[in-house]
Amino acid sequence: MTGAAPARPTVVVDVDPPAWLIVPPADMASGPWREAAAALFAFSDEVDRTGGVTPPVLDVDGALDGLLAMAATLGETSRLAAGFSVPGAWPLPVVVDAGLTGDDAPDLLDLGRARGGSPLEAPLIDELPDDVGPGVVVTRFDLDLEGRVWVTVTAAARRDGLDVTTTWRSTDLGLVPLQTPAVVELAGRVRLVDRADDLQETTR
Repeated sequence: MTGAAPARPTVVVDVDPPAWLIVPPADMASGPWREAAAALFAFSDEVDRTGGVTPPVLDVDGALDGLLAMAATLGETSRLAAGFSVPGAWPLPVVVDAGLTGDDAPDLLDLGRARGGSPLEAPLIDELPDDVGPGVVVTRFDLDLEGRVWVTVTAAARRDGLDVTTTWRSTDLGLVPLQTPAVVELAGRVRLVDRADDLQETTR
């Protein structure tokens, strides 16, 4: 008689709305999740208007479908978090990756995606705050085959035997100083659990 296979570690991102929305796998995107997500969109719209900011013009169902489609492309040790902290520019998807630090773990610059690609210039590299790191924040600008400039901001942390990266990409270069603090803060809210029923994500 064989025992059950050990459960795979599950990535947990401990966040609360209205700053973040954790996007579940499509088969777990229940009606209540969509209702809560739509309510967050409506709340963010109201906050923008109250603050004199023009909110994004969005088809809410289409936007949620797009986030779910993006989440579906991620691996088992990744999650998708949609950010709402930049007025007039939400939701901003951030990919969260986590895994145990092994003997063959890459150095922090590789972990932070500071190398490779088609950079227009040398990437900007800063240290993470003490409450998130040790680690680095890498900001790089790359040119794609269609001539567009993409910015990639990655916070890479290595702490307590865990490697964590949070990555945001966009062609809107003006969002970099506004979104980078959120990408960094998110890296400090990631952990692994051994059992799916131990999840404590409040937005799932």
